[in-house]
Amino acid sequence: MVSDDNQLGKNIQHLRKMYGETLNDLGKVITFGKSTVKDFESGRRKPDIKTLNKIAKHYGKTVDELMSTDLTELNEVKMEANSINDMVNLFQIILPLFYSEDAIKNAKFEKGYKYCRRIVESCFNGQELRGTIIVDAFQAYADAAEEIDSPEIVANLMWTIFVLWTQIIDVKEMRSWQSKLLSNGFDIKDYMNMRENESDEVKEKKLAFVSDFDEIIIRIIKTLKSDLKWADLGDYYIALKYVMAMVDSDLSPEMSSAAGMQMMMTFAKIGNPHALNFIKTSLFA
Repeated sequence: MVSDDNQLGKNIQHLRKMYGETLNDLGKVITFGKSTVKDFESGRRKPDIKTLNKIAKHYGKTVDELMSTDLTELNEVKMEANSINDMVNLFQIILPLFYSEDAIKNAKFEKGYKYCRRIVESCFNGQELRGTIIVDAFQAYADAAEEIDSPEIVANLMWTIFVLWTQIIDVKEMRSWQSKLLSNGFDIKDYMNMRENESDEVKEKKLAFVSDFDEIIIRIIKTLKSDLKWADLGDYYIALKYVMAMVDSDLSPEMSSAAGMQMMMTFAKIGNPHALNFIKTSLFA
C-alpha cells in the first residue's frame, strides 16, 4: 500500500503517458474534458466510482490498483518488431526448443520436435496455426516421456503449453494483429491493447486453461529444478509464467507481468542465461 495523498492522480497521469495518450484522448474515454482529466491527475478533483471503473478498465487495472498501488514504476514497453522474422526470432528466444542426439533417436520425441519446427516455420511464413498441431506436439512428447527419461522432453512440453496459451485470443483481434504484423506496422502497444480489450469469453478460457495446466506446469518446473543443469530453465519459466500473466490472481495482467519482470531481472542479475537472453530482447525496457 502507498501513503501518497495523490497516488491516484499520479497513477492516472503515468498510465496515460505510458500509453501515449493526450488529456483529450483519456477525456473521450471517460466523457470529460481535458481540464477535468488534468484536475484528476493533479489531485484537485477526485473521480467518482463510475469514472474510476472506466479508467481502470481502459488501462487494464483494478480500481484498487489505481487507488492503492504505485503504478508509476511500470515502464513503457519500447520494443518494436518490424517484420515477422523479428517476431519469430524473439519468439525463439523467449520460448527455446531443445533436443539432443540421444533424445532425437526416440521416434516420438522426433515427431514432437518436427511438429514444433512446423509451428515455428508457420510463424516465419505468416501462416495461421491450423488443426491440433500444438496438442499433437504435446502428446508426442508425453508419449516419449513414457519411453525415455530426458530433460529435453520436459522442457519442450513446457514450450507447447506456452504456445497453446498464446493461441487463446479473440479471432477478430488476432486477424487485426496479423494484418499489422504482415504490413510491418505492428508494435508492442498493439499487443498490450489487444490484451486490454479481451472479451469475457477469452478471459474465462484463460482462467480455465490455468486451472487445467497449473499442476502440470508445477510438476515440469519441479522436474527441471531437480536437475542442476536445467534448474535455470525452471526458474526462467517461473518468471515467464507471470510475465505472460499465465496466473490466476487478483492482479491485473499488467501487474502480473510487472511482478514477473522483477523476478526475471533478479534471475538475470544472478546469471540465469535464459533470463539474460530475455532481458536483452528489451521486450520490457
